[in-house]
Amino acid sequence: MLDDGPALEVVGISAFDERIYREVLACPGIAVQELVMRSGESSGRIQTSLSRLRTKGLVSRLWGRSPRWTATNPGTAIRSLVRGLQSDLDRLTDTADQLEAAFRTVGQDLEEGGQFEVLAGPDEQARWYVRLQQEAKEEVLTFDRPPYVLDYHNPVQTGLLRKGVRYRTIYVPEAFDHAGALDEVGSLVKAGEEARVLPALPFKMAIVDRWLAVMPLHMDPPLTRGVLIKGSTMVVALVELFERMWQEALPIWPPTPGDDAPEPVGDPGRGEEQKWPELSPEHRQLLALLSAGLKDDAIARQFGTSPRSLRRRLRGLLDELNAETRFQAGAQASRRGLV
Repeated sequence: MLDDGPALEVVGISAFDERIYREVLACPGIAVQELVMRSGESSGRIQTSLSRLRTKGLVSRLWGRSPRWTATNPGTAIRSLVRGLQSDLDRLTDTADQLEAAFRTVGQDLEEGGQFEVLAGPDEQARWYVRLQQEAKEEVLTFDRPPYVLDYHNPVQTGLLRKGVRYRTIYVPEAFDHAGALDEVGSLVKAGEEARVLPALPFKMAIVDRWLAVMPLHMDPPLTRGVLIKGSTMVVALVELFERMWQEALPIWPPTPGDDAPEPVGDPGRGEEQKWPELSPEHRQLLALLSAGLKDDAIARQFGTSPRSLRRRLRGLLDELNAETRFQAGAQASRRGLV
């Protein structure tokens, strides 16, 4: 259940929820206690599953002295979920169009001259990356992904954070593959960096004060050619791209226990108030890494344990979140303000 699942999992419905949905579909007006007897599961778990299904638009509750449940039209409900996925794909397509336009603009402007300077070799790119940070007055925006031209440790950033320069960085999961990467980013976050993650980034870049940008001209190691861009419409386009992808990215550091988080809504029909379980620090950290998209082996390295032990910890996390899959755990964590 931690990996592959039935087809409906594509739209965020776990195998367990699908089983409950099929029971409701087969028996319109079914009561919770009947579902308990049919499934052998606890009433609380059934109620939670029904709430998830109702959120997805797959079931509705019939009011009365003894609440009963019925399925909505499956074709209508599932097509609505598919349209939601299609909307996400359309946004990705729009991003691809923007990147293609940016790529073409770079090529044209380099040929015509303008506010561009070609940087030959990884050493030159590394020098400009450090220099741009040293010149930063207000903010530094970064796409962080391999390959790298500098050691992962960035002492310049820590000093600038202390001076009040704002750093916002979007990482990819591969940025955490090497030993000590998570600890390093954790130190930067404590110093003030705002860090988020996306499954993939089209390229790497750094933008300083929305005026200067440095980026490689290809992503195949070694990074033999880069470009410095100064105060042009290309920088404006790159900033706009960063802001859009920042909105799509997830924070890779969860709120610490005690931070304000959304309270769940109770069930007024039953006079109940749900309480989210208090996650242990270890499980909160594991949840952050799962949200970042790290694979089991990479997460195990960060915890200093074996993949087998990691899977046991993951099973415990899913149990605490009352989730059947990683996808569902991420959705639950997002709803509860844990990521």
